[in-house]
Amino acid sequence: MWIVNYSVECKYKPGRAFMSSSPKSGLNHKEIGVTSFGVNVFLHEALVHIGINPEKDPFTIKISGGPDGDVAGNELHILATRYPNTAKLLALTDVSGTINDPKGLDWHEIDRLFKEGLPINRYPPEKLSEGGFLLDLRTKREQSSYAQQTICYRKKEGKVIEDWLSGNEMNYLYRNNVHQTKTDAFVPGGGRPRTLNESNYQTYLDETGKPTSKIIVEGANLYLTPEARRALELLGTVVLKDSSCNKGGVICSSLEVLSSLCMSEEDFLSHKQEYIKEVLGIIGKAALNEARLILQTHQQTGEWFTDISEKVSEKINLFKYQLLDYLETQELSNDPKDPLVRCLIHYCPPLLRKKYLKGILNMPDIHKKAIIACYISSRLVYKRGLDWNPSISDILPLIAQDPDLFED
Repeated sequence: MWIVNYSVECKYKPGRAFMSSSPKSGLNHKEIGVTSFGVNVFLHEALVHIGINPEKDPFTIKISGGPDGDVAGNELHILATRYPNTAKLLALTDVSGTINDPKGLDWHEIDRLFKEGLPINRYPPEKLSEGGFLLDLRTKREQSSYAQQTICYRKKEGKVIEDWLSGNEMNYLYRNNVHQTKTDAFVPGGGRPRTLNESNYQTYLDETGKPTSKIIVEGANLYLTPEARRALELLGTVVLKDSSCNKGGVICSSLEVLSSLCMSEEDFLSHKQEYIKEVLGIIGKAALNEARLILQTHQQTGEWFTDISEKVSEKINLFKYQLLDYLETQELSNDPKDPLVRCLIHYCPPLLRKKYLKGILNMPDIHKKAIIACYISSRLVYKRGLDWNPSISDILPLIAQDPDLFED
């Protein structure tokens, strides 16, 4: 925080924008659930893609990461509040253990764990359905001088039974529970990078050699390697990449920096809750635009979902850098009616547009040009698709006056 405070003290223009997620006047990503908000949009659209309306049709899901985690915890909360009557959570794994319920875990208990910041091993075993189990990695006993046993609670004939597992049994159950449970969708919301890779992706296949879920929506970064993604796509899984699904956190940070450039800390704190709602709205629209572009492009071309995701990023970046090159020598107007300034203003959340227009116009030019380039390039790719290939700088005057660019 010292650099932020020193910047403000010296009246350096960026001021608080040196850092996002500051304790006092920042946006706490875990508390707001910005990453999971976008991930859930992708999950919803992917389910619709395979013929399931998640608000009306029952569906099954499994998640890596626990209720006390950022991405997994907030995704569990969204599922518990938005789809309590249609979503069935069958399996869950975190650092404290792993759990499975063939009839679906109790959403009230899962949401309670999320709100209290508790891991999976604090789920009450008596709430399990017949055939369900809870492996608690934090409860062990000495089997011998050289070995330990780990407790696994199992529901049998209506009673909770304590089953003490050896090291090999515990490791097998912990590693394979989520991957082997059959569901409609899987959200990796936590776990180590390369958990599923080219050497072990077969552990994600059932006894017939088919993937154990129809959809994988990557909430955690790098859970799957590119080779594992492609192997599962070849077997029919809809794999939606981390770089597309979980960019809500990046969007939130950029909008927090923007707010720091446009209004004082006192103003931010007084409008914080309103601003949070607007940030979530922007994340939701961005995720919806990208999810639909990826899914629709796949329907039209048959290309791999992961390849399309990379092409979306490449095309947005191509247009962005073309625009930045063009804008580098241009002097920006401060007229709100100027097409480029309109792009700048429309990028901003409504609160800033309505009450802090002066702050928007007084931002450093380099920041304004970056916003304009990002805004136009992403809008064009989402609205016109991946096959649209003109040189942006050649037709910028026409693009900037396109009314579609200013539609929400």
